[in-house]
Amino acid sequence: MKKIIPFLKYRFIAIGITNSLIIAFFIITFINGGFRMGIDFVGGVKIVARFEQGVDEAKIRDAIKAFDPMVQKVGQKERNEYIITTKLLDTRTTDASKKEAEDMKVQLSKVFKQVEFMSIENVGPAIGDYLSKSAIKLIIIAMILMTIYLAFRFEAKFSAGAMIALMHDIMITVGFCGILGLEINIPIVAAFLTIFGYSVNDTIIVFDRIRENLHMKTNESMIDIINRSITETLSRTILTVLTTLFGVFAIFLIAGSGLSDFALVLLLGFTIGAYSSIYIASPIVVWWDRIFSKK
Repeated sequence: MKKIIPFLKYRFIAIGITNSLIIAFFIITFINGGFRMGIDFVGGVKIVARFEQGVDEAKIRDAIKAFDPMVQKVGQKERNEYIITTKLLDTRTTDASKKEAEDMKVQLSKVFKQVEFMSIENVGPAIGDYLSKSAIKLIIIAMILMTIYLAFRFEAKFSAGAMIALMHDIMITVGFCGILGLEINIPIVAAFLTIFGYSVNDTIIVFDRIRENLHMKTNESMIDIINRSITETLSRTILTVLTTLFGVFAIFLIAGSGLSDFALVLLLGFTIGAYSSIYIASPIVVWWDRIFSKK
């Protein structure tokens, strides 16, 4: 008989550790000035430019320091290409981003003899506000739809466990973005929505096995049944998580700046999603059963 691993024996320790991490992440984030919102949500300018040899990030920042830019090298080293992003200095007018972009181009052209502007993206304050509201709506809609699905698919105790685990995954992932100073932009929101689906999918696999084992007439307690169910699905969970993480890790290694943060968030989110199925969702099922069970 396969040895059953007593996962839930350590549930209080695991929950204490992750709750402490969430609190620490948010405290550190707000001490450091809060979350960094990308130009997608607050408006700004993003320029991809190719410079002459011998130019580095410091020289570019000094040339346009009045705009408080972020400068990052991208692509192959010999191409000397940089992404320059800056948030809007004046959010009162709709054409602020276009004016700021032109001012930056003029200043860069004055300081550097050879500069080629590969692309320019402008996001005005109105568009940024629209995108931020749309992102919030998408996240709320996704959670509502998943709640409705789980309510039909499972009993209330399973639905509650899955949704609390999902909220846990998002909170710890958002806090992770905060302490690392990652910009919250459209790709990062896409990563959050991807984690939604992945986390719930992994939890459903465990819950399906728990429900099957509950239908078997045994003298096992709820904790013993859950431990056996997690043990039985553990190999599938590990294989699924590892194969997914390998693909995401490859994106993280070879992708440019536009996708590296996206991949990094997915790496954490997928790992936490597998963990929360065991140590967040499953204990909720146990506690729900103890509180509401008539047995």
